[in-house]
Amino acid sequence: MAIKIDLRVPPCKPVPEITAFVKECEDAGFDGVGMLDSQMLERDVFVSMAHALMNTSRINVASAVTNPVTRHPSVLASAAQTVSEVAPGRAQIWIGRGYSSANVVGIPPATVRQMRDAVSMMKELMAGNQVDFGGVSSRMRHGGGGATPVYIAATGPRVMKVAGEVADGAVLMTGIHPQAVAEARELIADGARSAGRNPDELETIFTCTTIIRDDLKEAREIARPLAVQRLMEKTYVRWLKAAGMDFSDLEVPRGLWDLYPDVPHAEDWEKAKELCAFLPDDALAQLCDTMGLIGSPEYVAERIQAAEKAGLEHIYLMTDQTYEFATGELAAFRNKIFPALGRAMQPA
Repeated sequence: MAIKIDLRVPPCKPVPEITAFVKECEDAGFDGVGMLDSQMLERDVFVSMAHALMNTSRINVASAVTNPVTRHPSVLASAAQTVSEVAPGRAQIWIGRGYSSANVVGIPPATVRQMRDAVSMMKELMAGNQVDFGGVSSRMRHGGGGATPVYIAATGPRVMKVAGEVADGAVLMTGIHPQAVAEARELIADGARSAGRNPDELETIFTCTTIIRDDLKEAREIARPLAVQRLMEKTYVRWLKAAGMDFSDLEVPRGLWDLYPDVPHAEDWEKAKELCAFLPDDALAQLCDTMGLIGSPEYVAERIQAAEKAGLEHIYLMTDQTYEFATGELAAFRNKIFPALGRAMQPA
């Protein structure tokens, strides 16, 4: 089976425009799209998902990602079941700790325990079972029947183990270096086995930072702030070491922590690039290749083929665009990359 490829689609425009772009993704040949849930930065994810599902016929649509702190797990369970009624089998819930949703309203992101409890609660409610809410027990009247799949977005080992214990799969931010992929899969398998589950029944989706330009150097320069973010987050250190990289001697400018709302979603992208100029070009090249698919269409097609041969079955393309659609990447896949992979466009 060919590797599955999903594209990030921020709900950054009026809903009809979001749906029109998702339809373009479907026609181009993408298997799925993921929509951000960040209430201060984007339109509502579940409204956007529902409208897109109603106006497409094949493509999967996921919340990429929602969280259990700005949305109570019971609210998520109801939203998940409702949106699945629009297009049975094509909606997925990807849930994470909620950094960009929580930080902008002054609340902490979800803890590992909250992640585990939230997914377990959602599954019970979607199955139609009674749940204890600390002195009040209730069930969801429209629960029962088929449940919407719930995937946990994970970067650190503890959350990966939780994904193996309770989720239907994991969306991983480890990069795509073979050793990092192997370590992440083993952590998920450990969690699954500890819960008496079969690890082979859990899907792993590997997030690929994706920036496509005709010139390789230009693509890497655009990716520079995203590469630097890997050095700012302690959870990434493990995966950099797995890929044979150690940048502990580099000093990260303090101003990067002041960008609103954070580096990967920075509104002032030019300022982000300026603050990230300290990263040497050779380190940038290493980071870009480990992070995902950054380069020319031909280079990206070669890297996807190599990833497929290495055993990756599903990748999620996270572009640098938070407040615009990834029109350039869509065109590159439609016109060059999918044909190079032997995929035909879907009939309109």
